Amino acid sequence: MKYISSALLATASPTLAVATFTESFNSDNALWDSATRGVGATWVSSGGADGGGYITNDLDFSGNAHGDARSVIRAEVNFGPPPSVASGGAFVGDWLADNVSSFSVSVRHNASVPLSYFARFADPVNFPGEFATTFTPILPNTWTEITFAINENNPQFVSFEGQSFSSVFDNIGDIQIGVSVPASLAGLDDTITITFDIDSATVTTVPEPSIALLAVVGLAGLSRRKRN
Repeated sequence: MKYISSALLATASPTLAVATFTESFNSDNALWDSATRGVGATWVSSGGADGGGYITNDLDFSGNAHGDARSVIRAEVNFGPPPSVASGGAFVGDWLADNVSSFSVSVRHNASVPLSYFARFADPVNFPGEFATTFTPILPNTWTEITFAINENNPQFVSFEGQSFSSVFDNIGDIQIGVSVPASLAGLDDTITITFDIDSATVTTVPEPSIALLAVVGLAGLSRRKRN
Protein backbone atom coordinates (compact mmCIF):
# COMPACT_ATOMS: atom_id res chain seq x y z
CA MET A 1 0.00 0.00 0.00
CA LYS A 2 1.40 3.38 -1.01
CA TYR A 3 0.78 6.50 1.04
CA ILE A 4 1.53 9.97 -0.32
CA SER A 5 1.10 13.24 1.50
CA SER A 6 -2.08 14.90 0.23
CA ALA A 7 -0.55 18.33 0.80
CA LEU A 8 2.40 17.33 -1.37
CA LEU A 9 0.14 15.99 -4.10
CA ALA A 10 -1.95 19.13 -4.12
CA THR A 11 1.08 21.30 -4.78
CA ALA A 12 3.47 19.01 -6.59
CA SER A 13 1.41 16.50 -8.54
CA PRO A 14 2.42 18.02 -11.92
CA THR A 15 5.92 16.61 -11.25
CA LEU A 16 4.60 13.03 -11.02
CA ALA A 17 5.05 11.29 -14.36
CA VAL A 18 1.96 9.63 -15.81
CA ALA A 19 2.61 6.59 -18.02
CA THR A 20 0.35 4.14 -19.84
CA PHE A 21 -1.26 2.07 -17.12
CA THR A 22 -4.27 -0.21 -16.57
CA GLU A 23 -5.83 -0.71 -13.15
CA SER A 24 -7.15 -4.27 -13.29
CA PHE A 25 -8.41 -4.54 -9.67
CA ASN A 26 -7.18 -8.11 -9.57
CA SER A 27 -5.88 -7.88 -5.97
CA ASP A 28 -8.12 -5.35 -4.20
CA ASN A 29 -10.01 -2.09 -4.76
CA ALA A 30 -6.70 -0.23 -5.30
CA LEU A 31 -7.93 2.48 -2.88
CA TRP A 32 -10.68 3.60 -5.26
CA ASP A 33 -13.68 5.09 -3.47
CA SER A 34 -17.38 4.53 -3.82
CA ALA A 35 -19.56 7.53 -4.68
CA THR A 36 -18.67 8.91 -1.25
CA ARG A 37 -15.20 10.36 -0.80
CA GLY A 38 -13.19 8.31 1.70
CA VAL A 39 -15.51 5.27 1.58
CA GLY A 40 -13.85 2.45 -0.35
CA ALA A 41 -15.55 0.76 -3.26
CA THR A 42 -16.41 -2.91 -2.78
CA TRP A 43 -13.98 -5.36 -4.37
CA VAL A 44 -15.10 -8.56 -6.11
CA SER A 45 -12.39 -11.11 -6.90
CA SER A 46 -13.69 -12.46 -10.22
CA GLY A 47 -16.20 -11.81 -12.99
CA GLY A 48 -14.74 -8.55 -14.23
CA ALA A 49 -14.46 -7.42 -17.84
CA ASP A 50 -11.19 -9.36 -18.12
CA GLY A 51 -12.44 -12.27 -16.00
CA GLY A 52 -10.55 -11.10 -12.92
CA GLY A 53 -11.38 -8.71 -10.11
CA TYR A 54 -13.44 -5.54 -10.31
CA ILE A 55 -14.99 -2.93 -8.02
CA THR A 56 -18.66 -2.23 -7.43
CA ASN A 57 -21.04 0.14 -5.67
CA ASP A 58 -24.80 0.08 -5.01
CA LEU A 59 -26.77 3.33 -5.25
CA ASP A 60 -30.33 4.54 -5.30
CA PHE A 61 -31.68 7.66 -7.01
CA SER A 62 -34.25 8.58 -4.34
CA GLY A 63 -32.74 12.04 -3.88
CA ASN A 64 -32.06 12.73 -7.53
CA ALA A 65 -33.98 14.57 -10.22
CA HIS A 66 -34.04 13.78 -13.91
CA GLY A 67 -30.74 14.82 -15.49
CA ASP A 68 -28.68 14.93 -12.29
CA ALA A 69 -25.06 13.89 -12.73
CA ARG A 70 -24.53 11.16 -10.15
CA SER A 71 -21.03 9.91 -9.39
CA VAL A 72 -20.87 6.17 -8.76
CA ILE A 73 -17.14 5.46 -8.21
CA ARG A 74 -14.09 7.71 -7.73
CA ALA A 75 -10.31 7.53 -8.04
CA GLU A 76 -8.73 10.36 -6.12
CA VAL A 77 -6.31 11.79 -3.66
CA ASN A 78 -7.87 10.88 -0.32
CA PHE A 79 -7.21 13.45 2.38
CA GLY A 80 -7.37 10.73 4.99
CA PRO A 81 -6.78 9.69 7.56
CA PRO A 82 -4.40 8.31 6.47
CA PRO A 83 -3.77 10.24 3.25
CA SER A 84 -3.59 7.90 0.29
CA VAL A 85 -4.10 7.88 -3.44
CA ALA A 86 -5.95 5.53 -5.78
CA SER A 87 -3.87 3.08 -7.84
CA GLY A 88 -0.65 4.22 -6.16
CA GLY A 89 -0.82 7.59 -7.91
CA ALA A 90 -0.78 6.12 -11.44
CA PHE A 91 -3.44 8.60 -12.62
CA VAL A 92 -2.12 11.64 -10.72
CA GLY A 93 -0.08 14.34 -12.41
CA ASP A 94 0.26 16.63 -15.42
CA TRP A 95 -1.63 14.89 -18.21
CA LEU A 96 -0.62 17.58 -20.69
CA ALA A 97 3.12 17.38 -20.09
CA ASP A 98 2.96 13.59 -20.02
CA ASN A 99 1.07 13.44 -23.33
CA VAL A 100 -1.97 11.52 -22.09
CA SER A 101 -4.05 10.70 -25.14
CA SER A 102 -7.04 8.89 -23.64
CA PHE A 103 -8.76 7.48 -20.57
CA SER A 104 -10.93 4.39 -20.81
CA VAL A 105 -12.81 2.19 -18.37
CA SER A 106 -15.09 -0.85 -18.58
CA VAL A 107 -18.48 -0.32 -16.95
CA ARG A 108 -21.52 -2.44 -16.15
CA HIS A 109 -24.85 -1.71 -14.44
CA ASN A 110 -28.09 -3.53 -13.76
CA ALA A 111 -30.57 -0.67 -14.13
CA SER A 112 -33.82 -1.34 -15.92
CA VAL A 113 -32.91 1.10 -18.73
CA PRO A 114 -29.73 2.07 -20.62
CA LEU A 115 -27.69 4.75 -18.84
CA SER A 116 -25.53 7.59 -20.16
CA TYR A 117 -22.13 7.62 -18.46
CA PHE A 118 -19.72 10.46 -17.82
CA ALA A 119 -16.20 10.94 -16.51
CA ARG A 120 -15.22 14.00 -14.53
CA PHE A 121 -11.54 14.93 -14.34
CA ALA A 122 -10.41 17.38 -11.66
CA ASP A 123 -7.39 18.56 -9.72
CA PRO A 124 -6.56 17.16 -6.25
CA VAL A 125 -8.93 19.54 -4.44
CA ASN A 126 -11.76 18.56 -6.83
CA PHE A 127 -11.91 21.94 -8.64
CA PRO A 128 -11.66 22.91 -11.38
CA GLY A 129 -13.01 19.93 -13.25
CA GLU A 130 -14.25 18.93 -16.68
CA PHE A 131 -17.16 16.64 -17.62
CA ALA A 132 -16.93 14.26 -20.57
CA THR A 133 -19.97 12.25 -21.55
CA THR A 134 -20.80 9.19 -23.63
CA PHE A 135 -23.20 9.88 -26.49
CA THR A 136 -24.51 6.33 -26.62
CA PRO A 137 -26.36 5.04 -23.52
CA ILE A 138 -24.87 1.86 -22.06
CA LEU A 139 -27.07 -1.23 -22.05
CA PRO A 140 -27.57 -3.03 -18.71
CA ASN A 141 -25.95 -6.27 -17.59
CA THR A 142 -23.02 -6.25 -20.00
CA TRP A 143 -19.44 -5.04 -19.70
CA THR A 144 -18.89 -2.07 -22.02
CA GLU A 145 -15.69 -0.09 -22.52
CA ILE A 146 -16.05 3.68 -22.71
CA THR A 147 -13.21 5.90 -23.92
CA PHE A 148 -12.55 9.63 -23.62
CA ALA A 149 -9.92 11.26 -25.81
CA ILE A 150 -7.97 13.83 -23.78
CA ASN A 151 -8.19 16.61 -26.31
CA GLU A 152 -9.73 20.03 -25.81
CA ASN A 153 -11.53 19.68 -29.16
CA ASN A 154 -13.19 16.42 -28.16
CA PRO A 155 -16.97 17.03 -28.33
CA GLN A 156 -17.44 14.64 -25.39
CA PHE A 157 -16.31 17.48 -23.09
CA VAL A 158 -19.59 19.22 -22.32
CA SER A 159 -18.63 21.33 -19.28
CA PHE A 160 -15.43 23.08 -18.25
CA GLU A 161 -16.86 24.52 -14.99
CA GLY A 162 -15.84 28.00 -16.06
CA GLN A 163 -12.21 27.01 -16.44
CA SER A 164 -9.90 26.11 -19.31
CA PHE A 165 -8.89 22.68 -20.57
CA SER A 166 -5.25 23.26 -19.58
CA SER A 167 -6.11 24.50 -16.07
CA VAL A 168 -7.59 21.06 -15.31
CA PHE A 169 -5.38 18.60 -17.13
CA ASP A 170 -2.08 20.06 -15.94
CA ASN A 171 -2.85 18.72 -12.43
CA ILE A 172 -5.16 15.69 -12.34
CA GLY A 173 -5.89 14.26 -8.91
CA ASP A 174 -9.54 13.18 -9.04
CA ILE A 175 -11.47 11.04 -11.54
CA GLN A 176 -15.17 10.36 -11.09
CA ILE A 177 -17.18 7.85 -13.10
CA GLY A 178 -20.91 8.46 -13.05
CA VAL A 179 -24.22 8.50 -14.87
CA SER A 180 -26.95 10.93 -15.84
CA VAL A 181 -30.11 10.07 -13.91
CA PRO A 182 -32.91 9.12 -16.34
CA ALA A 183 -36.48 10.27 -15.83
CA SER A 184 -37.71 6.71 -15.23
CA LEU A 185 -35.40 6.22 -12.23
CA ALA A 186 -35.35 9.70 -10.68
CA GLY A 187 -36.76 9.94 -7.17
CA LEU A 188 -37.59 6.26 -6.81
CA ASP A 189 -37.83 4.71 -3.35
CA ASP A 190 -34.44 4.21 -1.70
CA THR A 191 -35.07 0.45 -1.52
CA ILE A 192 -34.63 0.33 -5.30
CA THR A 193 -30.87 0.14 -5.77
CA ILE A 194 -28.69 -0.13 -8.85
CA THR A 195 -25.34 -1.92 -8.93
CA PHE A 196 -22.50 -0.19 -10.74
CA ASP A 197 -19.34 -2.11 -11.67
CA ILE A 198 -15.98 -0.75 -12.86
CA ASP A 199 -12.96 -2.57 -14.31
CA SER A 200 -9.86 -2.03 -16.45
CA ALA A 201 -9.40 1.71 -15.91
CA THR A 202 -6.69 2.74 -18.37
CA VAL A 203 -4.71 5.91 -19.00
CA THR A 204 -2.84 5.90 -22.31
CA THR A 205 0.09 8.15 -23.17
CA VAL A 206 1.92 8.77 -26.43
CA PRO A 207 5.70 9.32 -26.54
CA GLU A 208 7.23 12.70 -27.25
CA PRO A 209 7.91 13.06 -31.00
CA SER A 210 11.61 13.39 -30.32
CA ILE A 211 11.63 10.15 -28.30
CA ALA A 212 9.72 8.31 -31.00
CA LEU A 213 12.11 9.63 -33.64
CA LEU A 214 15.14 8.52 -31.64
CA ALA A 215 13.61 5.05 -31.30
CA VAL A 216 13.10 4.81 -35.07
CA VAL A 217 16.63 6.04 -35.78
CA GLY A 218 18.03 3.57 -33.26
CA LEU A 219 16.16 0.65 -34.82
CA ALA A 220 17.30 1.71 -38.28
CA GLY A 221 20.90 1.83 -37.13
CA LEU A 222 20.61 -1.61 -35.53
CA SER A 223 19.14 -3.00 -38.74
CA ARG A 224 22.04 -1.62 -40.80
CA ARG A 225 24.60 -3.08 -38.40
CA LYS A 226 22.95 -6.51 -38.68
CA ARG A 227 23.04 -6.36 -42.49
CA ASN A 228 26.69 -5.39 -42.43
